[in-house]
Amino acid sequence: MGGGPDKIGVGGCSYAPLTSEPAIDTGGALYIAILEATHNTVSMKHYSERLFQAWDILVAVVATAAALFIPLALLPSFLSPWHIEIGTTISFVVFAIDLLIRLWRYREGRSLTPGLGMQRGWARFGLALDALAAVPFYALFGLTPLLLLRLVKIYRVVLLMQRWSRRFVRNAAVLRLAFFAYGLMLSAHGIACGWVALRNEAAPAFDRYLDAAYWCIATLTTVGYGDVVPAGSVQRLYATGVMLLGVGVYAYLIGNIASIIANIDPAKAHYIQQRDRLTAFMKYRNLPRDLQHRIRAYHDYLWENRLLYDESTILRSLPPSLSTEVSMHLKRDIIESVPLFQGASDAFIREVALQMKPVVFMPGDTIVCSGDPGREMYFIAHGTAEAVAPDGNTVYTTMTAGDFFGEIALVTDTRRTATVRATDFCDLYRLDKEIFDRILTHYPDIAEQIEARAHARQQRGKRDEE
Repeated sequence: MGGGPDKIGVGGCSYAPLTSEPAIDTGGALYIAILEATHNTVSMKHYSERLFQAWDILVAVVATAAALFIPLALLPSFLSPWHIEIGTTISFVVFAIDLLIRLWRYREGRSLTPGLGMQRGWARFGLALDALAAVPFYALFGLTPLLLLRLVKIYRVVLLMQRWSRRFVRNAAVLRLAFFAYGLMLSAHGIACGWVALRNEAAPAFDRYLDAAYWCIATLTTVGYGDVVPAGSVQRLYATGVMLLGVGVYAYLIGNIASIIANIDPAKAHYIQQRDRLTAFMKYRNLPRDLQHRIRAYHDYLWENRLLYDESTILRSLPPSLSTEVSMHLKRDIIESVPLFQGASDAFIREVALQMKPVVFMPGDTIVCSGDPGREMYFIAHGTAEAVAPDGNTVYTTMTAGDFFGEIALVTDTRRTATVRATDFCDLYRLDKEIFDRILTHYPDIAEQIEARAHARQQRGKRDEE
């Protein structure tokens, strides 16, 4: 039944290595030109978005620097006029350019936040904050507390954090703690600057700030040594507010550390939970020790290869376009390697790829048995299997990743004339005959072509046996 000297086939099964190259439909010159133009447009848009993301990070860095610089600038004798002018000018220029860029993107209907969809109402609110931050307060009014309005630009840092949290879901707890440390740093800096302004002591600027930062951290962390005591009603009210804030900081910090420890590896936690369930089930049902050992070995294999999350379930959770693209990426080459399917249309291959189901066999498991009706075809993704004669001793061939068997059974009603068993853990894709027949009803031309090829290979196999 083999199609050549490098193939071995028996009855409803044939075995072949993955050697065929996928067919490429070039189309016409116009089709190629359209594809290239589309690709260039998509590439330019992708490049533009990457630049905008880099600019977004730069704005976040400048906003953070402004949040550190402006409170210090408002304190008497902390910064020189030259430093204040340079700092306010840089922040104004960056924020003004950013406002122009975002206004242009808003008029073009593009997203103002890379990776995050925002309603136009929220987008307009964000633009209003950007406009407020871009007002040249220092040039218009000099050194004034109005400069603090420029700190509304910190909302861009918050949006950037949200984007990173969605992108790095696996490390969400660690990122949450890092973002909390960032917010605590800015808050402590602002509180320390406020404490310096309230104390108004006659000491070097650096010593005054260091004392204020020491008091702020001691109060926020609920340590409160009591060596720095507020004087007057205003300072007491200020200290009371910082103490209340410190209670929330302490609770949030402890809660996040506990969450990080509990979720340091969600996949491992899921594996342990599944293992405990299996152990309880096997103990309750009093399964034989050998069977328990095989069940644990199978479960350990899934863990070691990160297969605890079923591929079919993950594909079903994706939108149809992404699910199809992933299926084609995983299965296209191995489908086109089957002689019966060579030359088939992309639509047909796509239908077959979407219907192939992943299955796992353990070492020594019988995948198909000699004499059984052929109801499915298998593709080997990982692992090794061997085809043996009905006597169980003669090995026809050994198959590895990329090989397939049982394709003739999809078209004819022949029985298996060979047994295929796994020699180690095998990850396979299975294509059922019933589903394949249903696919062929939508592609009658391909059905006739496949049937003719299958019968020709079957006749050739009979002649080889004679």
